Amino acid sequence: MTHIATTTTLDAIKLSLIAALALGSAGCAAIADDEPGEEEAEATAAAIVGGQATTGYAAVGALTQRGASFCTGTVVAKRLVVTAAHCLDGVRASNIRFVLGPNASAPQAQLGVARAIAHPQYDARRITNDIGVLVLSSDAPVAPIALNDAMSSSWVGRTLTFVGYGATNGVTGRGGGVKRAVDIAVSQVGSTQFSYADRTKNTCFGDSGGPAFARDAAGALTLVGVTSYGDQTCSRYGVDARVDVYRSFIASAQP
Repeated sequence: MTHIATTTTLDAIKLSLIAALALGSAGCAAIADDEPGEEEAEATAAAIVGGQATTGYAAVGALTQRGASFCTGTVVAKRLVVTAAHCLDGVRASNIRFVLGPNASAPQAQLGVARAIAHPQYDARRITNDIGVLVLSSDAPVAPIALNDAMSSSWVGRTLTFVGYGATNGVTGRGGGVKRAVDIAVSQVGSTQFSYADRTKNTCFGDSGGPAFARDAAGALTLVGVTSYGDQTCSRYGVDARVDVYRSFIASAQP
């Protein structure tokens, strides 16, 4: 697969991806099992991938275990963080810390997790309903982000800002633990997911669960998507779960 075309269905993308890669329990958006060709390596290395380190987006934090970040999440209520369901596979809530700040290794705040809840219909094999929430043990010291309430095909071509603590290189897996942001245009909108495709920009390992933000005319952010999966070398495409579809699930976890 080279990239997502707007005429390709998300179901076909998922089938191709599932045949090519396996999701890891540590919450990777994609796992590089095979050595890429020169073209793929160049696209990945030239490049979150292709983004910039940021001290902004205060509501975005990292999920850590024993001080090491493995996924990303967004504060949507004082004690509620939205992330990906696959980030919570086989992980005890008591072992997770949600940390805030530009560097996950030197957090500005560290919060315990009382509960980790994956969507009840999450399907790891088909990579569907890949959304989950953390219920924090105490209030997050940041302003929560509002949830998007609707999405349609009219969003194709619209640029969103993706934020995460993931790798900057999908071949080596290096560069994780630092908060980065990158702008990527939406390629296609499906019933529960949307995709994006840019050979120089992408989400990668450790960005799973991280946000895709829309910004209104006044500059206010809205959480539109949650990073779910992508290609093996983080160099071709990515797929997010649509937040608007899961608003009731998120609301049901409110402490």
